[in-house]
Amino acid sequence: MKLKSILYATDLSSGADNAGRRSLQLQAEHGATLRVLSVLSGGFGVEARGRAPGADSDTALAAQIDDQTQSMRERLMALGTVDDGRTEYVCEQGQGYRKILEHAEAMKADLVVVGSHGQRRIQDVLLGTTTHNLVNRTERPILVVKNAAASAYQRAVVPVDFSALSSAALRWANALATQSPLLAIHAFDMSALDEVLRNRLQASELKRIEKDVQADRQLELERFLDASKLGEGRYEAKLVLGQAHDMIAKTVVETKADLVVMGTHGRGRIKDVLLGGVARRVVHQIKEADVLLVRK
Repeated sequence: MKLKSILYATDLSSGADNAGRRSLQLQAEHGATLRVLSVLSGGFGVEARGRAPGADSDTALAAQIDDQTQSMRERLMALGTVDDGRTEYVCEQGQGYRKILEHAEAMKADLVVVGSHGQRRIQDVLLGTTTHNLVNRTERPILVVKNAAASAYQRAVVPVDFSALSSAALRWANALATQSPLLAIHAFDMSALDEVLRNRLQASELKRIEKDVQADRQLELERFLDASKLGEGRYEAKLVLGQAHDMIAKTVVETKADLVVMGTHGRGRIKDVLLGGVARRVVHQIKEADVLLVRK
């Protein structure tokens, strides 16, 4: 899988710079085109009118767009972009997520890249309106960048639940993190079953049931990965007992992974897992790795 087109959305904050560096790294690695997009919303033209007294709103907006576009060019140059004609800069006025969606669809972006917080310093990007709306309204993959891109991705962790989206996540991880085998992790939680059966069965019987479930899940995991056809030596598998978001975060730290790739809903076919599910918690909890959210 090769990326042909990347859309990088920026508000020119320091938090967006890491996303810019990663966009440039992926552009260089895949030979992709890159569109850098900044969206102005509200209060447009104030600075421009200050420099051009008497200017009408259209003239002031045009001046501010020119200023912002120049700032984007300068920022990307500082981050290491090469002026080879494969990078374009677009600044428009409008509602942030709607403009990003328009451009993503118009250019058929293979990947949309955003920073982990914007100018309001939101701790969890998925609690912010723009990215939340993006993920809910597009099937295009969204890469939430948290760290500076020192090199290509080295190690990817892929949570799997044996769904079609998990298969897609495996393919994306295989394409973006080629330096070492990806780690497919399946977490299952027995706490609810334990709670129900604790007073009905002896501890030894509970242990036996847990082992049986673990054996079944291990077999299902192996079959799922075999069917993925990623190639010999391209993946490792890990089965863990516990709540998914905690086990994923723990695995990222233990393996020093720099990328997590996951579908935003799985076997349960929840319409929007980001409203309260594993993906939201993973993005909020994990600081050591970027997170790629896959919708198809």
